[in-house]
Amino acid sequence: MQTFIKNRIFVVLLALAPFAMTSCNKDDINMERAMQVMVTGYNGSEHALQFSIDTTVFDVSVRNGDYIVKPVSVLHFYAMYNYPQNRKNKTLVITDTVTKAVIFRQVLPESGSRAHINFVYIDGKEVPSQPPAADPNTNKLGFFARNPDSNEPIDIFLYRTEENGNEHRAYLAKNVRPNGWTYVDYLAAEQFTTKNMQDKAFICFTKTGTTDQWAFQNDESQSRLSATGLFLPLAGEKGLVQQYLVTPGAWGLEVSRMFFVPDRAR
Repeated sequence: MQTFIKNRIFVVLLALAPFAMTSCNKDDINMERAMQVMVTGYNGSEHALQFSIDTTVFDVSVRNGDYIVKPVSVLHFYAMYNYPQNRKNKTLVITDTVTKAVIFRQVLPESGSRAHINFVYIDGKEVPSQPPAADPNTNKLGFFARNPDSNEPIDIFLYRTEENGNEHRAYLAKNVRPNGWTYVDYLAAEQFTTKNMQDKAFICFTKTGTTDQWAFQNDESQSRLSATGLFLPLAGEKGLVQQYLVTPGAWGLEVSRMFFVPDRAR
């Protein structure tokens, strides 16, 4: 009798085994993954923008509307998106909150944990950044100087002073035409080679050929910003491609750093 019961239990366990395996496979299929989604750039329209990823909508009900991008402002959207492992064609959509028109749509990468998208929207259309390929012998810096008041060319330089009054200036780019992308080669200038040096420096924007005629609104506060946190190349660094969009804002010059911070010691 005991042998019979044991045999019956063994048969039942064998019968349940396929269901257990199916259950495990189902769990694997439905396993969630996560992706960091970052969109940087500029919203030059008079309307606020709303983001969605597949069925997840980052509207005014999400975190008190923090994800809604204000009109005429730099754009820094960041969200952690969770999705089933088997989901294909994950899609980011940007919508005009007033007209309800979809102004941008892009499928996110099928794999990986990061998705970074640059989006500059001016005069009702996207302005592509088209960054150059990386060069192992130098760094490529891109500047978009948004100036709605003037098309006069601009010089861009690093500037800092020492406690003894000595001044140091190093040009990043000269004769830059505003409202479009300009790319330059750059290696760390002698007096700006370390993080400490850069943290004490400003990036200044002046009318070409001058050092004190401010490019934006003839206003110093609207024409310079701290170099801290901009991750300009340091001594020995090469092969970086980094884009910056700058524009006058309500409280001073604003910047959108349009690249993921490279994994390097700072």
